[in-house]
Amino acid sequence: MKKLLLGTLVAGLLVSSVGFASPLSKIEAGKGKIDASLSFGSGLKATGDNVDQDLGGDTRYRLGATFGISDKLALDYLYASHEGDHSSSVQSHQTSLIYQFTPNFDVFGGYVYNKGKYYGNSDSTSGYQVGAIGKIGLNERTNAWAKFGIGNTITQYEIGLGYDITKNWEANLFYNDTKYKDFEHDGSFKTHSINLGATYKF
Repeated sequence: MKKLLLGTLVAGLLVSSVGFASPLSKIEAGKGKIDASLSFGSGLKATGDNVDQDLGGDTRYRLGATFGISDKLALDYLYASHEGDHSSSVQSHQTSLIYQFTPNFDVFGGYVYNKGKYYGNSDSTSGYQVGAIGKIGLNERTNAWAKFGIGNTITQYEIGLGYDITKNWEANLFYNDTKYKDFEHDGSFKTHSINLGATYKF
């Protein structure tokens, strides 16, 4: 599945485009977006004391918002939640500044707070994250993006497609793979999910 989705995105990025409809296609002061999505086909794995365990995965959600502070600079927030078997879960709060170099390329950096629970025992980590976002319009209504982030408590990548339903509303489908790390006993959680969501642009 991962190779198929990645291949589809790479092929799409090679296509010439006449329009661009990504929510972050142009960062402007006072403009922004709100995102909400459900996670399907998700999985949660935990590692601790050199022991790996597959904890299954329940349908969960992701929420986010981006607001333009100035032209080319925006404040971004993301909340991601995953749950598995044996009272295990991981939640992440990610706050970043995004800088737009070109309409097709952004960089970001910011603060990450993760909370994990394993068999009812909870722990939290916090740290930094830096990364990049590439995006391209496939036609007047459809766009594709790829995101990669890395930090002392997180590593993630994401690929997706968005479709403009109206001027303000977009439907999107994306795959996310994230590792939350630096918990006690060298613990970490790894999640992957296919997400279906909507974006409101204002």
